[in-house]
Amino acid sequence: MSVSEKIFQIEEKVQKLAAEAGRLRTENAVLKLENEKLKATLSKNEEMVVDLKHQLEKTQQALDTKREHDPELNVKLRKQLDKYIEEIDKCIEWLENT
Repeated sequence: MSVSEKIFQIEEKVQKLAAEAGRLRTENAVLKLENEKLKATLSKNEEMVVDLKHQLEKTQQALDTKREHDPELNVKLRKQLDKYIEEIDKCIEWLENT
């Protein structure tokens, strides 16, 4: 094999490596964008969980205050609490699966 053939083979390998490096840079950029979107979604959902927990605390306080005075309200608030708990559980499950 002559020197020029060896140089040609090296040039081909360098071109392949350059093409692969370009592909990997593009893939990396796409993955970085996707990662940022997922982080934003996660942050938004974490804020939603915090808000739902706050609503749950307020509802529990109201339930404690009204429990002795109004049995119908107790049932209504219990249903509302169950709904909030279900929403929080869904958010937590989503966060765990993300």
